[in-house]
Amino acid sequence: MIVLPAGGTERVPEGLSASDWSSIRAAYEANRHAAFPVEGGWQTRNPGQQWRTRFDGRGFETTPNGGGWSWGLALLNYGRECAEGDPSRKSLPAAAGEGAGSLPVCVRADGGRIEYEWDDTLTEWYVNDQRGLEHGYTVHRRPDSYHTREGGNPAWERPLQFTLAVRGGLRPQVSGDGRSVTFVSNAGAAVVIYNSLTVIDAAGAPVPGWFELGAVNPKSQIPNPRFLRLVVDDSNATYPVTIDPIAQQAYLKASNTGALDEFGWSVAVSGDTVLVGAPAEDSSATGVNGNQADNSATDSGAVYVFVRSGGAWSQQAYLKASNTGTNDRFGYSVAVSGDTAVIGAFLEDSSATGVGGNQANNGASNSGAAYVFVRAGGVWSQQAYLKASNTGAGDNFGVSVSVSDDTAVVAAYLEASSATGVNGNQTDNSAPESGAAYVFIRSAGVWSQQAYLKASNTGAGDWFGVSVAVSGDTVVVAAPAEDSSATGVNGNQIDNSAPESGAVYVFIRSAGVWNQQAYLKASNTAASDWFGVSVAVSGDTVVVAAPLEDSSATGVNGNQTDNSAIDSGAAYVFVRSGGAWSQQAYLKASNTGLDDWFGRSIAVSGDTAVVGAYQEDSSTTDVNGNQADNSATYSGAAYVFVRSGGAWSQQAYLKASNTGSGDLFGYSVAVSGDTAVVGAWGEDSNATGVNGNQADNNADAAGAAYVFNGLGPPDADGDGIPDAIDVCPNNTPGLPVDCDGRPLRDCNGDCLVDGADIQCIVVELLGQ
Repeated sequence: MIVLPAGGTERVPEGLSASDWSSIRAAYEANRHAAFPVEGGWQTRNPGQQWRTRFDGRGFETTPNGGGWSWGLALLNYGRECAEGDPSRKSLPAAAGEGAGSLPVCVRADGGRIEYEWDDTLTEWYVNDQRGLEHGYTVHRRPDSYHTREGGNPAWERPLQFTLAVRGGLRPQVSGDGRSVTFVSNAGAAVVIYNSLTVIDAAGAPVPGWFELGAVNPKSQIPNPRFLRLVVDDSNATYPVTIDPIAQQAYLKASNTGALDEFGWSVAVSGDTVLVGAPAEDSSATGVNGNQADNSATDSGAVYVFVRSGGAWSQQAYLKASNTGTNDRFGYSVAVSGDTAVIGAFLEDSSATGVGGNQANNGASNSGAAYVFVRAGGVWSQQAYLKASNTGAGDNFGVSVSVSDDTAVVAAYLEASSATGVNGNQTDNSAPESGAAYVFIRSAGVWSQQAYLKASNTGAGDWFGVSVAVSGDTVVVAAPAEDSSATGVNGNQIDNSAPESGAVYVFIRSAGVWNQQAYLKASNTAASDWFGVSVAVSGDTVVVAAPLEDSSATGVNGNQTDNSAIDSGAAYVFVRSGGAWSQQAYLKASNTGLDDWFGRSIAVSGDTAVVGAYQEDSSTTDVNGNQADNSATYSGAAYVFVRSGGAWSQQAYLKASNTGSGDLFGYSVAVSGDTAVVGAWGEDSNATGVNGNQADNNADAAGAAYVFNGLGPPDADGDGIPDAIDVCPNNTPGLPVDCDGRPLRDCNGDCLVDGADIQCIVVELLGQ
C-alpha cells in the first residue's frame, strides 16, 4: 500500500500511470470480497456487512467481526415427496448421501463465488459482494419423479424441496408469504434477513417458490439443528431453474409503524448509532420510551434510535418532545454526534426564548424548537430545550439541525431580520424569510447560545438556513433561494440576476468568536437551481447540492453547460487549504435523468460522500443494479462517491431491497465512516422493527430506512482506517505497511513502495 502522513491523500506510485493504478485499485476492490483457502475449506470477508463467512464443503457459517452470534445453512437433501399414503413416499437425498457427513462431488472458488457441485443435477452457489451473501441453487435438469402413471408418463408431482439445517444460535422465523426468513437471537432481536427469493426458469419466467419451517432426519450431526424447507413448484418450469435468495442486514422500520408517519423523512448516523425521524407520527407520548399506541396528537412526530452490536441492529429508544403537540413535526430534522442527539420540531409553537424556557406557552405559532438528548449507559434522556434568541411566529426554528461534539447549530429559514454577518440586530424584521442560524455550545452539561448567524448579503426570501452543517469549528449554512449570479468562491454578492440560484456561507470559530470565511456559489450558477438545498461538511471538505440543476452530464466533472436534463440535479465539492476554499469536483448521477432531484439530500464523512436522488425511477434493487430501467417512478436512489488522490469517482449505486414506485428512497441520507443510512419516507410496508417483512404494502407512506456498510476507501484489515493511511510495523524496520500486508508492501525489500513492487502487488491481488 501507499503510506501517507496523517490527513494526506493517496498518490500514484512512482513508475505507474494513473490508468494502471486505477486498474490495480479496481482489482483490489474486487479482491476484498474474494474467497481464500483456510483449513477445512474456504473463507470470505464482507467489509460492508462486517462479517466473515466460512465454507466447509457442506454449507456455510457466518460470524460478525465483533462476534456475538453465528448463523449458517447446510443442505441435507433435496428432491420430492410422493403422494400422502403412497407406500413409496420418501425423500430423495443428495447424490453424495444424506446428513452432515456428505460432501459435494466438487467445490470451486472463483473470486467471491463459491460453488458446490452436488451431482449432475444440482449446483449450490454463493456470491459474496456488497449486498451481503447471495446463496442460490441451479437445478440443471428436472429431478426424477418416483410415481408414474400407466404407460410411463409422469404423475402429478409434488413440489421440489430442499431441506436445510440451520447452523449457529439464531432461530428462523418465516414471513407470512414465505418469501423471506428472519433469523433472530434468543432475545427475539432480528439479526439477519434471508430475502429477495427469486426463482426463474431457463426462459426467464418466474417459478413459484417459498420457505417453510420443517424437521428432518434426527440423525443429523450439524450443531444446533433447526430446519428449513425451500419449496419450488416446478410443474410448469423450463429447465434449468435458478433459485436465488440473498442474506443481508438492516432494514429499519418504526416500532409502531403507522400509515402516513413518514418514518425516514430524516436520518443521521454516528458510528454504531442511527437516528430516524418520523415527523408525522401521531402519539401524544412525551420524553423517552413513552406510550407509542396513543395516536391523539396528529403529526406531533417521533424519533427512533437504533444501535449496532456485533453486526446486528436493534432499536434502543423511542424519543418524543418534552412538550409534544399536534402538528409540531418533531423529527423533521435530526443530528447525532457520539452520545448526543439534536432534534428539530420546526412547527412547535411556544414563545420561549433561549435555553430551557417555558414550553407550555403556545403564543408563537410555528416558531419552532430543538431538543437535545444525551445517552449514558445506554439510556437516553432530554438534556435541553432550545429556542431562538429572537423567537418569532412562523420562523420555523428547527427546520435544520446539526451537531459536532459540544456544538449544535439550529436554523430558522423564515426568520425575518435584515441583519448581516455575526451577532447583528435581531429585532429588525424588515427582510421576511431571509433566515438565520443559531450556534449553541455545551459546557459541563449546560447549553447556551454562542452566536447568531446571518448571510453577508441578507435578502428577503433567501431562506438562509434551509440546511446547516457543523464539523468542529466550521459551520456551513445554505440559502438555496439566494439570487446572485456569481460563480465559485467569494464572487459578487450584490447582483441578483439569477433568482433562486442559491448560495452557501462558511463560518469559522476562533477563540470562541465566529466570522464568515467564504461565500460559495456553483461553478455553473443558474436561476432556480437551488444550490444549497442540502449541505454537508467533514473537516476541510464541504459538499453542496443543487437538486434542480439541469445539465445532462453524468459522473464526475462532466459538461456543466448542457441544460437538457431539467431538474436532474448536481453536487459540488469544495475543499479548504490554508484557509482558502476552492471547488474540487462537480458530481452528477451515473444515470442522470430529468426530474430525478439528485442532491435532495447529501452527506459526507472523510473521503466518502453520499447523494440522494429521491425521484429517480429505476426498478432495480440493492447495490449496483440496472440503472436503465425507469419503470418504478419516484422509487429513488442514492449514489456513493469516494475520493482518492484528490480525485472523486462513483463507488456505488444504492437502491432499496424492496424498491417500489413512490417510495422516495434517498429523500434523506447520512454517512459515518463506512456506514450509510438512506431514508424512504414513502415506503409502504407495515413491518415493525428491524428486518421485518418488506413485501406487505398495507401502510401507505409509513416509511423505512436502509443501512449500507462497506462504503468508502478500502480498509482491508477492517480497523476503520483507510488503507491509504493505515500503518503498523512489519518485519522491515522503519517501513510502515497495512497491518495485514495487503494489497501493497515492500516486495523487493528496498524499504520503498514504488513501481518496482508492482509485479508482486498484482500477484497478491489476483491470488496468482
